[in-house]
Amino acid sequence: MQKISVAIVGWGNIGKACKRAISECSDMVLAGVVRRATSMAHCDDPELENIRIVSDITQLKGVDVALLCIPSREVPQRVKEYHALGICTVDGYDEHQRIAALRRELDISAKVKKVVSIISAGWDPGTDSLVRALMKVVSLTGHSTTTFGGEKGGRSMGHTAQVKSIAGVKDAVALTLANGRGKHKRRVYVELQEGADLEQIKQAILSDPYFKFDPTEIIPVESIHPYNTLHHSATIERTGMEVNQVYTVSGTNPEFTANIMVASARACMNAYNKEEFGTYTFIERPIIEYLPGNNIDEKLEGY
Repeated sequence: MQKISVAIVGWGNIGKACKRAISECSDMVLAGVVRRATSMAHCDDPELENIRIVSDITQLKGVDVALLCIPSREVPQRVKEYHALGICTVDGYDEHQRIAALRRELDISAKVKKVVSIISAGWDPGTDSLVRALMKVVSLTGHSTTTFGGEKGGRSMGHTAQVKSIAGVKDAVALTLANGRGKHKRRVYVELQEGADLEQIKQAILSDPYFKFDPTEIIPVESIHPYNTLHHSATIERTGMEVNQVYTVSGTNPEFTANIMVASARACMNAYNKEEFGTYTFIERPIIEYLPGNNIDEKLEGY
């Protein structure tokens, strides 16, 4: 069986974790890593040894699926660009309120170019979305809540990436903490560039849709190193119809997200080979398509 040729777009925490996940998949091969042109002069990471590094995906040959390990707000345009090139994509787009509209928008270009995209394929949205759907199956009526971070807080990848994109921010980490059942607060540690205006940066953070709906504490620090956790956790609860369900998961956020994205590359190609072109959210494709194996017996092992 021909291996799935995968490109990693972006070389942050998730991109690096995707590289490690691909190395564990016997049905995949890493075609290369796409980095920003401004980052090409800094390719001394030992994890990039013997890997093709490019600034444009057209410099790679035979890419089946591109894993978009980039900030969510860059995803829509990049997906369209890759559709135009006939490349399937997977991303972890995390702005929940826009997912349905984005799916409809990207479904058009995917069908025109006869490719497949799986969007919002991460921890949440992603596998947590699947858990919430399964809970609805078990309890047809009721109420579901998702609570992140616990008392100590966990790293939010999307929130952190957004703060780091603000002018004057040298580095940052945004933590999500539980603030009651199904409610959250944010704690942002910010390392400033020399001469940066803290008040302007605070206003940029507090007015951003990632933060403006939750209580947010912004703490300037000399170094984010003591606070720079990659850990995260979530608890999903559903009550109703005499059934109480609780699902709790915790782990390293980039590794968790990367594993889901890499499995989604497999689902992408399963759909592509069936000519079921279009853009899908994580829960729209059959879960068996995400599993490794050459036949149904292998995929059902442990069922």
